[in-house]
Amino acid sequence: MDRKKRSRCYQLLAGVVLYIWAIFSWSVAGQNEDLVHIVLEQGIDAAAAEVIFSQEEADDPVGFCFWGERDRQTVSCLETGASAQVTLVSLSGNPELIGAGCLVWQKGCLIDEETAQTLFGTTLCGGQSLLRDGVACRVLGTVPALRPTMITMAKNEDSLNRCVLALSAENGKTLGEQFLLRWGLVGTVMDFYPFLALTENLLLLFPAILLLTACCRLGKGWRKLSLHGILSGNQLPLLGKIVLALGLAAGTFWLLTKHLVIPPDMIPSRWSDFSFWGKWLEGQKVNFFRILFTPLGSGQLQMLLNMVKSMGASTAAAILALWSVRRQDNADIADRG
Repeated sequence: MDRKKRSRCYQLLAGVVLYIWAIFSWSVAGQNEDLVHIVLEQGIDAAAAEVIFSQEEADDPVGFCFWGERDRQTVSCLETGASAQVTLVSLSGNPELIGAGCLVWQKGCLIDEETAQTLFGTTLCGGQSLLRDGVACRVLGTVPALRPTMITMAKNEDSLNRCVLALSAENGKTLGEQFLLRWGLVGTVMDFYPFLALTENLLLLFPAILLLTACCRLGKGWRKLSLHGILSGNQLPLLGKIVLALGLAAGTFWLLTKHLVIPPDMIPSRWSDFSFWGKWLEGQKVNFFRILFTPLGSGQLQMLLNMVKSMGASTAAAILALWSVRRQDNADIADRG
């Protein structure tokens, strides 16, 4: 294998690695796919949240969690005296929706790994105690977070101005607005679904390029086919390549139709309504800036970060695939010349 062929192989291998990374990042981001996030204009206390929770369970069971944040809260270790500043996350409802499941059955708190290392010198700090506002709190364990964080169950005086609902993200915006209306709350639904759909759709680029390229290369000799050649057996290998090309084309079509995600609000009631697309794009722009400039929780930030990683890796893998195909075409032309 000459140097140019080896270079093209390495290029394609780099695309495969990037594609695998894109799939992994998407799978992490997709863990929150069925969660709907709401920012309330006016916070509610833990007692009001518990009333809503009990009523929702009685009427139509739905998982949700109200939570609020307070920045720059100082916590310290009882034994070492070490201290750290954290964002205090107080929640009421189902803690599993923000990755704090063990708070369901124990009283205590969770802290991020960096804060655990600062206070206790280890991330294995379950059973230790820390001080906040002079009150001891048992540490149940650590959680991954993008910033120093402490998670605990809300007290009655805590203000909770965020909510996450365990609903289908596909129609989550509508269901979230209905939830607000039902309980007389005023807030904004953070619609992440279009970006999740875009992230998933970008994963189709790399395999589609490879399948279509293989299809075109295998099907190049279809004009040379003749009935006499097929019956004599001379063109059976060529016929096999063309049949394989047709199979790859069908596979590409199936891949795109089966896995292409189209948000429901992107489907107009009348395709002749051309103003629909302008309104839809304007709505997505407003939603994008709302997400961009609204302070987000750790879970939401991690979801966005993994979506960006996946989209970047998918795009880079597709570019490498196209570049490799282009270089191969140029090499073929040079060989024929």
